[in-house]
Amino acid sequence: MEPTPINKRGQLHLIPSFMGEVNLDIIPDSVKKVINSIDEFVVEDARSARRYLRAIGYTKNFDTEVTIHELDKHAQKHDFKILLKNVLCGTFCGVISEAGNPCIADPGNEIVAFAHKHNIEVIPHVGPSSILLALIASGFSGQRFTFNGYLPIREPERGRKIKQLENLAKSNFTQIFMETPFRNDTLLAEVIKQCNDDTLLSIACDLTLPTQYIKTKTIASWRKHKPELHKRFCIFVLG
Repeated sequence: MEPTPINKRGQLHLIPSFMGEVNLDIIPDSVKKVINSIDEFVVEDARSARRYLRAIGYTKNFDTEVTIHELDKHAQKHDFKILLKNVLCGTFCGVISEAGNPCIADPGNEIVAFAHKHNIEVIPHVGPSSILLALIASGFSGQRFTFNGYLPIREPERGRKIKQLENLAKSNFTQIFMETPFRNDTLLAEVIKQCNDDTLLSIACDLTLPTQYIKTKTIASWRKHKPELHKRFCIFVLG
């Protein structure tokens, strides 16, 4: 007697995107080939996802051949079974972030957790990660590090958090964090205010873009010359 076949599950592909303006060299050709074989996507913003797909040479008709689901930070777990109903039956689906790799500082990790729970194969693809690029360009330890995401907005919580991160960094435990682009200058001023003169801070800005800026200096040096970071995408690293 033949065994009862197990329901076939599909694949969830984690697809990298640009970190700013179009830079076709950032996305490997092997990844572009995979993307062109997919006709269903989960994205943060449908309009920007369509622009990205067209920029890398995606040719399918968005009106008749492609399904795009929007998944933002307010999505609830119970939506995932609906979003991935076709994948549960054996199709492929791509998850696209607004910038860089999905699932880091965006809501994609929840849908990946759902995929694992339901025996959907998860396939990550190579692409740019601002966090890792900032880390390896900082000169700080890559053996032990923490990505802290966004720091508290209000004082005194933010100041206490910065001092905590500085103390961890002094123990050779690299600390990575970020801010929304329009608050970069305010955050940098607070880091300079809270940290000791000899503490090292690396600022990685506009990574992979023609305006890329990466510098590691002491707080004392940053105090003498603060770069203009307003509305630029930045990663800050304490080491």
